[in-house]
Amino acid sequence: MQLGAVLVCDAGPLLLRHGGIDVERLRTYTGMRIAAVSRARERRAELAFGALEAFVPDARFELEYHVRHASLPRPGDDRALKRLAARIFSEPLDPARPPWQLWVVEGVDAGRFALVAVCDAALVGPGSTGDLVQALLAREPGPAVATPGWLARAGAALQRRAVAALSPVRLAGRAMAGALDLAESALGGGDAFGPGSGGALRRVDWLELDAADVDAVRTRLGGSERDVALAALSGGLRHLFERRGAEARVLRALTPICVGGRSAAPRVRLPTAIADARARLVVLRGASERAGTPDTGAEPPLRALASLAAAAADGRRAELVAAALPALAGEPEVAGAPVRAVVPVLPPLPAQALGVTVTRLGARVFVGLAADASRVPELSALADGTASAFDELRRIVAEARVRPAARRVAKPRRRRATRSSEAEAQ
Repeated sequence: MQLGAVLVCDAGPLLLRHGGIDVERLRTYTGMRIAAVSRARERRAELAFGALEAFVPDARFELEYHVRHASLPRPGDDRALKRLAARIFSEPLDPARPPWQLWVVEGVDAGRFALVAVCDAALVGPGSTGDLVQALLAREPGPAVATPGWLARAGAALQRRAVAALSPVRLAGRAMAGALDLAESALGGGDAFGPGSGGALRRVDWLELDAADVDAVRTRLGGSERDVALAALSGGLRHLFERRGAEARVLRALTPICVGGRSAAPRVRLPTAIADARARLVVLRGASERAGTPDTGAEPPLRALASLAAAAADGRRAELVAAALPALAGEPEVAGAPVRAVVPVLPPLPAQALGVTVTRLGARVFVGLAADASRVPELSALADGTASAFDELRRIVAEARVRPAARRVAKPRRRRATRSSEAEAQ
């Protein structure tokens, strides 16, 4: 499974005289930082006649192959960046090389550039150390990682695979999930997004929300940041179905969370059939309370995304996956260039049509969307509908703030008018 992130940065010290970006400096910077990522210079290898997979050093590792350069057509903007990111995430990584790429994208607009990081989940999965995005954002380069020999790593991989495959709890959970899915199918639950081609073509989009507005909605109407994002997404999906001329349906979303140090993927029904924005949030808030409060930690973004995606891959049937990641602390930068946006990208799992991420950076909350292009080709319409649904929640909060003051002013005026009328009558 490939996942990654899109980072938008101010050029800062990387801006060249002719207006371009110092790509060579970024390549050198990346080469130093990946020393903290154990598998960044390793490739997959099959052992025991293909029965076991392990990572071994790549003798022909080339940094230039992994750190690539692209430019958007003028005039560059976010729309062009999203199209390029979709193409990058649609291309499979070379299995004969270390499973990651970092694209330096010029021409986003004046004074900005982007980094599109894509990697296999195994790069940050069990048995690995470090995180590609975290390594780039770290203030100081991490220490070089001393990795054990391939035999020790192969043994550890075999042990993890055996434990995962033979766990009675996991086997029982899969059997129960399968039975429930069959029951739902028998009751007539079809695919809300329609059949897809099963290809790798993706759509990528995202939207920015003001963190102060998100906090105001949470404080006034209740729920977590994830609940607010899911309520807005539910409104966006409702808008998408209306645009298609179809009846809005309740959709199933796997919402992977970490509780008590362990990842789980409770399934939540998104209330897309409910027209009222406040009612949608109330429904999701109740579902979140039943699932448990997620742990708030500082786990690196791609590592957190990989662990949550793994939990979702083991979950029950659903149309989409929505993962909330820990907020990024401080004011991150890459080679001295300030980072203004970080959008983790979770391409849809094989059984899903849509992958959604929610993360916070400073005063902004980013909602990332990645879809199977054959099933959700109009992803930009979903992003616009989600933004509109969030605006509905903001308006509800704004009206709730104004109305009490208006009532306090109006009531004394009516009472004075009543006393005056009584005096005239006497």
